[in-house]
This record gives sequence, structure tokens and C-alpha cells, in this order.
Amino acid sequence: MRAETLVRATPQHPKPLVIRAGLARTFGGLAGFLALLFLLIGFYLLGDAFEYPLAAQPVGVLAAAFSITLAVILLFYLLKPRCKQGA
Repeated sequence: MRAETLVRATPQHPKPLVIRAGLARTFGGLAGFLALLFLLIGFYLLGDAFEYPLAAQPVGVLAAAFSITLAVILLFYLLKPRCKQGA
């Protein structure tokens, strides 16, 4: 085989992969899964407190609020637009 057949001309992206990658792009799937999990756990705990209000403990309601808050914060950081560097 000749050497010309083994070399492919691939178009190069103007930015390196290290600069294009970010935390949201790298761990976005995992963070989205955790946000959904926190949201479901929070709504489950809050629904349980509404279903049985006399047996509900304040710790359960606080845990539900904390879980929903974590989910909203994760979703905010996943969905917010990144500011352009150098512009």
C-alpha cells in the first residue's frame, strides 16, 4: 500500500477539543439524570406529606424542599447559556 491511501484529510475545527468541552457538555447527561432523580424524590416526599398531613414530619418536608431546590439549581446550570469568552 502506498502512504497516500492511509492518510485521510479531515477538516480541523478552529477550536481545540479541550476548549470546546465543558462541564455541562461532559457531564450533562449525568447531571440531567441526577436533576430528574432529585425532582422525583422531592415530589414524592412532598406528595406523601400532603397525603398524610398528620403523620408528616417537618424533616420530610425540609428534605423534599432541599431535593427540589437541588434539582432546580442543577437544571439552571445545565440550561443557562454560556457567556462567550473573548467577546
